[in-house]
Amino acid sequence: MTELLSVDQLRTSFFTRDGEVQAVRGVSFSIKEGELIGIVGESGSGKSVTAKSLLRLIPPSGQIVGGQSKLRGVDLLSLPEEKLRKVRGHQVAMIFQDPMTSLNPVLTVGAQLTEVLRRHQKLSRRHARQEAIEWLRQVGIPSPEIRIDQYPHEFSGGMRQRVMIAMALSCKPDLLVADEPTTALDVTIQAQILALLTNLCKTTGTSVLLITHDLGVVAQVCSRVIVMYGGLIMEEGTVEDIFSAPQHPYTKGLLRSIPRMREGRRERLVPIEGSPPNLLNPPSGCPFMERCPQASSECLILPPYVESKPGHRSLCWLTVARKSERQEGLQ
Repeated sequence: MTELLSVDQLRTSFFTRDGEVQAVRGVSFSIKEGELIGIVGESGSGKSVTAKSLLRLIPPSGQIVGGQSKLRGVDLLSLPEEKLRKVRGHQVAMIFQDPMTSLNPVLTVGAQLTEVLRRHQKLSRRHARQEAIEWLRQVGIPSPEIRIDQYPHEFSGGMRQRVMIAMALSCKPDLLVADEPTTALDVTIQAQILALLTNLCKTTGTSVLLITHDLGVVAQVCSRVIVMYGGLIMEEGTVEDIFSAPQHPYTKGLLRSIPRMREGRRERLVPIEGSPPNLLNPPSGCPFMERCPQASSECLILPPYVESKPGHRSLCWLTVARKSERQEGLQ
């Protein structure tokens, strides 16, 4: 598959009265055409900030202080604002985490949906309305012919999220960034939306960057997984690699904290003790060191990324040691 997006050493900080909060501290990854990638990690790990940085949607207190985000070879971080507006919503669309603050309360849902279609698809008012109704129907909103003329406050939280999903999908973008798109939805609608995202990848070649806390969703729909913590990528690999052979202790901790349904057995959940690091003064070594049961003095220095196999990398001295042992065994 052809590479669609290449992110290289992305760094984003927020400048507060207390100092610089280094939310993203050098993140690099790529997305291929038609690929569905998941980003997982605890709250505050840098997932949403990474996603918003790709389109320069950081609030005024924040600043992208380094790195590149290239879409088909064009760096979005250095693109003039006027040209970037043509990319947003058309080539790259985003489903935001909070639909309450993403929809304009004084405009009807239809006005906001058709604006996207008329601006980027150059449709007439009548055709844009027909298209908007069809997208509302596809994301599971009942009576879309009536609902399209209603205001956001007349929708439930889950239905507002579905409107945001319809708005993002309506222009069939090359890349869809979905920040917790199924959080406010019931299980039935969640399954419909995930099926819609998966089908979009297959039929149109749209790539999806899915940000979620739900590892079950990742296992169901994603092909690759990026695990973030403390503003860094801790581990990256295929779904099979991450779930069957995790390398980083943080990834293992996340997997141990998932409830498992096994007939005739009861298993106690194992939480990750402690709290994430303070990114006002991030550690110079591994950010997971203070919470890691396998930490050593080596962890005071940040390890390099090491591949346990092609396409499966992790940021841990344990992986470095295991690779050295394998190499010595082959000699």
